Amino acid sequence: MVGLRRQLSQGRQQVTLSALRHGIVLGMVAMETSSQRDSDLLRGVLDLCVLGVLDINPAHAYEVVERLRATGFDTVGYGTIYPLVTRLRRQGLVEHVSVASPIGPARKILAVTPRGREAMSTWRIRWEQSTAAATRVMAELDQSRVDSHE
Repeated sequence: MVGLRRQLSQGRQQVTLSALRHGIVLGMVAMETSSQRDSDLLRGVLDLCVLGVLDINPAHAYEVVERLRATGFDTVGYGTIYPLVTRLRRQGLVEHVSVASPIGPARKILAVTPRGREAMSTWRIRWEQSTAAATRVMAELDQSRVDSHE
């Protein structure tokens, strides 16, 4: 405990080691929690969005990433999409389709299967129900705050 209370001196600033450690730990926990929550939210909707992107227009995984980023999924990377697409292929929701290329060998692009369209339809209904419920809860919260300030 004595070691934790030792003062560090840098020029005119003095910070207790205890406060410094506490602040760093709290900051790291907040970052991990925020990052984990973002990851959890993304995981819940990303399969649906990948299927949607591919249903609009079959594409390579690279193009899927670019299209998702263009719609606002800024943090989505190739390391996330490639395993996700592989899993969707194993589940029979997406398939590789060979398309002739003007130069070089045929290109393999990803396309949604009929089973994938069914899954996407089911997931979309669930997603819309969940977001509508969350929106209602947040609206109630907002109203309770307005009511408490009147």
